[in-house]
Amino acid sequence: MNYYLSIDAGTSIIKTVLFNKNFELIFISSVKNKVITDEYGKSEIEMNKFWSLTSKCIKSCILQSKVNPLNIDAVGITGNMVGAWPIDKANKPIRNAILWNDTRSEKVFNFLKKRNKKIFEKIFNISGSVVQYGCTLPIIKWLELNENKILKKIKYFLTCKDWIRFKLTNNICNDLTERSVSPGDIKKTRFSLKIFDLLKLNYKLLDKFPEAKHSYQIGGYVTKKASSQTGLKVGTPVSIGAGDVPSTAIGLGAIKNGMCSSIVGTTCHNFYVSDKPFFKPKNSGLLFYSPNNQWLRTMINVAGTTNFDWVVKNFYKEKSLGNSSILSKIEKKFQNYDVNKNNIIFLPYFNYGGTISPFFNLNTKAEIFGLLPHHDCDDILYASYQGLCLSIRDCYDALNINMKSLSLSGGASKSKIFPQILSDVLGIKIIIPSGEEFGARGAAYLASVAIKKYTSLNQVANQNKKIKKIFNPNLKNKVYYSKKYQQYLKLRKNLVNIW
Repeated sequence: MNYYLSIDAGTSIIKTVLFNKNFELIFISSVKNKVITDEYGKSEIEMNKFWSLTSKCIKSCILQSKVNPLNIDAVGITGNMVGAWPIDKANKPIRNAILWNDTRSEKVFNFLKKRNKKIFEKIFNISGSVVQYGCTLPIIKWLELNENKILKKIKYFLTCKDWIRFKLTNNICNDLTERSVSPGDIKKTRFSLKIFDLLKLNYKLLDKFPEAKHSYQIGGYVTKKASSQTGLKVGTPVSIGAGDVPSTAIGLGAIKNGMCSSIVGTTCHNFYVSDKPFFKPKNSGLLFYSPNNQWLRTMINVAGTTNFDWVVKNFYKEKSLGNSSILSKIEKKFQNYDVNKNNIIFLPYFNYGGTISPFFNLNTKAEIFGLLPHHDCDDILYASYQGLCLSIRDCYDALNINMKSLSLSGGASKSKIFPQILSDVLGIKIIIPSGEEFGARGAAYLASVAIKKYTSLNQVANQNKKIKKIFNPNLKNKVYYSKKYQQYLKLRKNLVNIW
């Protein structure tokens, strides 16, 4: 039996996943990674410690799974995107990596906006994405103003997976899925000199970026040193890989024009697959390049299942169980719940950073509206499920597309009630794909194409796509949810001036 080993480096958790030749999960190993934060928006990782944790996680996975490293055909990599992982002329970290959720460049943009009030709109028109302060170019601008001596000594800016690949192979390169959201020219999947001008960045900084390759190419081979650190066989091929969002889309089989998929976990990603760059709605959401030469129009609600967790934490007494266990227990009694009696509207903007989809407002808050004396904790919890589903509809409606079905993954896909509520709210069938760890699976797909086991991403995704379950809308709830959705929209629009 032959295998693929995928590395999925999240912000705070690093996973190593083994798949067999049919991309069925065989074993998974994970380790927590410490993120350094402060009150000023810092979010950093010590790069050498990160690699040490990653290498130990790989070795642990191989040892515990008892898989012979000689049978691992290739290594796939995915990870948290953008940020800045800088190395010097000796190819060693020159400072900590700055992550995608670092917000210290906000002050830089506040200054630039005073001189150019439409800077956010101009960047969106090129990149298709709302500006994220933790993207690579905003971070470089922050370094220029705050750590210029260090900036001058930087040889290359890498991303998370680039750093892992370098430590495995001793080869340095970027990939196109990251290059285009730096922010860059999303149509041409490369840097935009216009954005460099808007940020007042010197063109010489372009020399601090290595060659960008396709995600399905081979990025190098495991070195002798990396082999001793990880347990991988010397010479094992390592693919270039893709950022976590496009890698997950590939793993889900979202490769056809017009497909829609929602990943509902801690955050809520709703994306639409397009053969062409898709810029609507203006100044809202994100646009990613997919390794399948497609684009992912992505509408994000930063808070996903955290809304449910908060309700459980504050309104339920079962403290001995984990939140997922409590939810599973509570959901059993929701099987025959009368939705028509629940008139509570829950706005699921449960985070400190506001929202960028389907509208841009950094001051949004979560809201529970319409409470009456007869309501209890079950009503509030059920309303939070509905609220998140209504927010998903809000995101897709903003795209003005014709949805026929939706692929649902993430923690919420395992819920006993969430998929059915979502089907009722959207009025379409919800498809739960078979499998798990789709980001890692997407990395394995890319690795399989890199070593020529498959001729294309279309082939590998289509041949290995399986459906676990399908939910169809309950037409009895159509009028109820149509009315509730309009109330939901009215409430969130009327709160704009209060937030």
